[in-house]
Amino acid sequence: MAKVEPIRLHYNTLYLVEDGNERVLIDAGPDYVGAWTELQAALRGRTPDRVVATHGHHDHAGLGARWQAAGVPVTLGRADWRYTAESDEEIDAEHTLLAGVVEACGAPEAVVSDALAGLDRRMSSHKLARKSYPPAGNHPHWPTGLMYQRYEPSAPSEDGLVGAGLRVELLPGHTPGNCVVVHAAEGWLFSGDQLLPDITPTPGLQVDPDSPTHARFRSLPAFRASLATLRSESFSRCLPGHGEPFDTVAETIEANIAAIDSRTERVLEGLSVAGATSLYALCEQLYPRALRRRFWQIVPTVLGHLDVLVDEGRAVQNGDLWAPTGQ
Repeated sequence: MAKVEPIRLHYNTLYLVEDGNERVLIDAGPDYVGAWTELQAALRGRTPDRVVATHGHHDHAGLGARWQAAGVPVTLGRADWRYTAESDEEIDAEHTLLAGVVEACGAPEAVVSDALAGLDRRMSSHKLARKSYPPAGNHPHWPTGLMYQRYEPSAPSEDGLVGAGLRVELLPGHTPGNCVVVHAAEGWLFSGDQLLPDITPTPGLQVDPDSPTHARFRSLPAFRASLATLRSESFSRCLPGHGEPFDTVAETIEANIAAIDSRTERVLEGLSVAGATSLYALCEQLYPRALRRRFWQIVPTVLGHLDVLVDEGRAVQNGDLWAPTGQ
């Protein structure tokens, strides 16, 4: 019988899975000051045969370089390797993408200036994290800022099997190379950030790794499609990357899909009222009190739902303006 042990590293939860004589650690962990020591103490000498990172974000894959230096291979979806190997030039390309979204969204000059200044700070911190621990800033989840040293992971094999009865299932959306890990015999779903208790993840602004021009990855349509894939499977328990494990897996999947669909309908309703409109004007109509304060959450979210509507043929984009189909 397989065994699983959660390991909490502040906001993140990792899972050590043992089945037979094989051990696999799900997620590499965040690299804050002292994290590696805490993790080794929790493992109590039970070194995994492999680490599987559910996706390439710094809090899930950040300790990958430490694991590989210790002789433990790290598996990560191929489309997320840009996170682990990202150079300053690639960070600059991401900066250009995000700045382009800001400058084209139709916001007032003062809003654009503030958003670009915040973006500059974020990208500077991103570069610093490749060499040292950046300041913690206002993020309460970890005791220090997170470092993210470069390393080269391995891709999942064609059958997805990684040992300890586990199989990797690629489900792009949260990131281009996002995956979940499944123990079919036990009915366990290790969901990373794909499925979380009491949280409906929102889309982010990301570079498409398959685009030579660093185009935007349209994450929300892919994320919803990945939820639909999980809906077709059967799980008895979900072990997420944040929060506590839960048994209401099917219900949580349905609730996430329903929340995405409800927000999409709300965006369509706003678009129907506004007619041809800019992204910022639509955001301002939908979130008038919160937009300035939560610019980097609201703008990507509304843009993601516009992507869904365009995919479904219910909206069209013409330059920097969106409109309902037929208007």
